[in-house]
Amino acid sequence: MLDTLLMPFTFTFMQQAFLIVLLVAIPTALLSCFLVLKGWSLMGDAIAHSILPGVVIAYIFAIPYTLGAFAAGMFCALSTGYLKENSRIKEDTIMGVVFSAMFALGLVLMTKVEVGVHLDHILFGDALGVDWADIIEAAIVAMLVVLFAVFKGKDL
Repeated sequence: MLDTLLMPFTFTFMQQAFLIVLLVAIPTALLSCFLVLKGWSLMGDAIAHSILPGVVIAYIFAIPYTLGAFAAGMFCALSTGYLKENSRIKEDTIMGVVFSAMFALGLVLMTKVEVGVHLDHILFGDALGVDWADIIEAAIVAMLVVLFAVFKGKDL
């Protein structure tokens, strides 16, 4: 019985998928606690949806997807903060409008750009399609987030 349950882990792609999911769970769990405590639960969803245009643009310019996603996520967060400070609209409404607009822009870009890869995997996720470079990148990001939380967590 135990052999049957562990059989999928004899394949390299399953080992990589398990490892990437484990590594991604660390920073997302840690950061989501701060977001919930600050009352910014919608912010995680907003940034997750807003990275799509950054990924498509990163593909167009042949730069790492992570840089495009980071830039788009920062744009979403900063524009939300700017609009909150300079308008009378509630913050959750602003987040909904900003991330919906960015997600729509990403979908339009994704359908209009001829791509050689399936950007749908970015949109829906594909843990079985990762390689060791992705795992190393996820480990570095997880380590940076943990170090930031340890040394700057009180400031948050």
